[in-house]
Amino acid sequence: MQSHQIELYLLYLAGLFYVITGVIIMLERYSEKNNRLPVIVALSGLLLHSVSIGVRWQRTGHGPFINLYEILSSNVWSLFLGLTLFMIFMPKYRVIAKIVLPVIAVLLLWLLVVDPKDTYLPPTYNTIWLYFHVISGKIFFSLLLLASGFAAYELLINFQSRKQHKEKVQQTNKVHLAHGFLAVAFVFDSFMLFFGAIWAQDAWGRYWAWDPLETWAFLSWLGVVFTLHLKMNLKFDKVFCGLIIACFVLAFLTFFGVPFFSTAAHKGMI
Repeated sequence: MQSHQIELYLLYLAGLFYVITGVIIMLERYSEKNNRLPVIVALSGLLLHSVSIGVRWQRTGHGPFINLYEILSSNVWSLFLGLTLFMIFMPKYRVIAKIVLPVIAVLLLWLLVVDPKDTYLPPTYNTIWLYFHVISGKIFFSLLLLASGFAAYELLINFQSRKQHKEKVQQTNKVHLAHGFLAVAFVFDSFMLFFGAIWAQDAWGRYWAWDPLETWAFLSWLGVVFTLHLKMNLKFDKVFCGLIIACFVLAFLTFFGVPFFSTAAHKGMI
């Protein structure tokens, strides 16, 4: 069996484990938040996915960050890893997984219909700074997804009746957790831009060129800065939660829109 086939079989099997994990989480009750089954199934899927990525890495000679298929695969892996770690270390708030799982499911479905073609490694990608840039970006995106999950949960709670909201506000208020995850996400977003600028200087002799991807990435960073600033100076929790979700939408478009629809995602990239 060729390595390409092995890679795809492992990916499809990992996807099946991811789906089973999602079904278990969606069906479980809040009282079952200490159930270890979804964590075990998720870890099994991550292991299979890791081997799939490793097989491809060995065959192509580069990491999963060149074409759309590779970027989707590595982001599904990193997002599911972040969610699994969240369920392990914060099981009390596992209800948030029900909100963020549909986002990962969309990326997984997208991944399964994308052409898994092999690509070559451009000379400008042959630098250690690229790995720092990519890893920082994936951590940022995972943390922002979780922050958005807390924000969306808080907004859903606010749609309940005013009486119910007043009775449960002390138990259901997730704004402070959304703020914490967003603050840490901001740190890694800043690292992503910083390492990306160093990479750009090494590769193309300039730190910044305002190409489409750099511009959108900077707008995403400004959105996070504005949202954090608003939280520190104002107490409009509903507006704050809405802005967190808006930041995630902007980051999603930056990660999965601009690089594949712009004719020059990075000027001089290849």
